[in-house]
Amino acid sequence: MRFFTLVAIFVVAAVEADKVCNVFGDPHIITFDGLKYKFEGVCTYVLAMDCTKMSWIVYGRFETCGRGTCLYDISVFHTSQGARDAVYIGRGWVINHEGSKVPYQKGQDFNIGNLGFSFDGLYLKVTMETSGVTLTYDGFTGLQITIDGTVQEGLTCGLCGNNDGDTDNEGSQLRDIGNDVEGAQLSGIEELVFRWKVDRGDYCDPPANKDYSRLLPCGNNYRLNEAARTACQEIVDNQELFKCHSTLNLNTFYEACLADFCNIDILTEAYPVPCSTASAYSKQCQMLGANIQDEIWRKEMKKECPEVSVTQQGIIGIGVEQPGDGPVQA
Repeated sequence: MRFFTLVAIFVVAAVEADKVCNVFGDPHIITFDGLKYKFEGVCTYVLAMDCTKMSWIVYGRFETCGRGTCLYDISVFHTSQGARDAVYIGRGWVINHEGSKVPYQKGQDFNIGNLGFSFDGLYLKVTMETSGVTLTYDGFTGLQITIDGTVQEGLTCGLCGNNDGDTDNEGSQLRDIGNDVEGAQLSGIEELVFRWKVDRGDYCDPPANKDYSRLLPCGNNYRLNEAARTACQEIVDNQELFKCHSTLNLNTFYEACLADFCNIDILTEAYPVPCSTASAYSKQCQMLGANIQDEIWRKEMKKECPEVSVTQQGIIGIGVEQPGDGPVQA
């Protein structure tokens, strides 16, 4: 009996939990290992990749979104059993494959080569099953990259870090793009970000770490500071979201909300900052195993989350031009 008990314990311990890299807002990044940082920089960056075989790569392009920069589109490359597939996914959930936009509908599961897709009307899920990687994209500025236990520790690269369990060495990765870090005279987070910018046309400014004050997130604008605190308080007061607080610190997202409230000035009515920030929190929580129900936390947000159909149409309205029979049926 002891023998079987020991075997059972060993098997459970050998199963690694999923890890999530969260990219959202202006932009905030929480790495696979849990390092939290933000930066400013209009450019394309490697968000995450397989650092050894390069069997999968996720790029993110960031563009101006008011006084800050936000995720605008992503590109996904995946190789499985010798077959390589690539898709571009633009704001508004628009999928482009081999130069053509792919029409699809809410509730439809489909495949493009070795990539699996599903869409529930607000979140587009992309699955690289053979590599243990899943993407969840809200069509706007929020992207969660989930890796399962089959992805070896220490063998990812990009802005999402190296996945070795240590938040203090995210800049120590097996490879980088080869940007001249010494010539740029950068260090810390700016150096990490600079290493992964894809700047073939040499048009990107060096990334910058933006000053932020929790007491005065909007500078000396008293009314805007008060509005930010009132609106973002709905996140920490949300009982459904708070169920995950012991797993993922809700205060981190409250502070992100304060900063973004003052800097993001697009979709302020259709997808307000507190709502998009809460969305990024809920998705990461769900991927970490928390029982968070989207319909419940959205209702508890009271003023800061409109109907899903309003958000859908708002995102489509500022996004990439849709294919003829666009993906969203509100």
